[in-house]
Amino acid sequence: MLGLNKGDVHLVPHTSEWKKAFIDEKELLNTLIGEHVVDIQHIGSTAIDGIVAKPLLDIVIGVRSMEDVQKFDKHKLKAANYYHLGRVQIEGKKVFAKFSNLEVLTKTHVLHVVEYDGDWWHQHTFFRDYLNKNPESAKQYEILKKELAEEFPADERAYADRKKKFVDDIFLQRGE
Repeated sequence: MLGLNKGDVHLVPHTSEWKKAFIDEKELLNTLIGEHVVDIQHIGSTAIDGIVAKPLLDIVIGVRSMEDVQKFDKHKLKAANYYHLGRVQIEGKKVFAKFSNLEVLTKTHVLHVVEYDGDWWHQHTFFRDYLNKNPESAKQYEILKKELAEEFPADERAYADRKKKFVDDIFLQRGE
């Protein structure tokens, strides 16, 4: 079951259902915005084999140019419960989220729309691939996530900020 209320940090055991849910979502996204997209990949902890994760799917969408995001049919996306998170201002990235409940802001999916083959694309896919190829590092990441989830159960921002050093250290593995 996917879904996490705004601000909450709750981890659940890994499930093979996440891969199937991604495949289904990718098909949906291709019908909604596929003509403007180069590639769609499953990222984040739900894409890392065997570790706990927040129950929401992170998806990176590669576009030829960030201007292509303006071509997305926002009405079709809204009909599929996707909304652009305009308050999230990250250079080189647009973020959309899918909500199962708008009253309590229960997110089920997060779309990270970035330039295909650009820095964001490589960082997101490298991190996923590195942890899938290095189970010891994945286990260390899982331990950190559990500690931070216990420390910050209602502060998603602090949880994410505290994971950053680990993520940055992984990027150093490839010379980032």
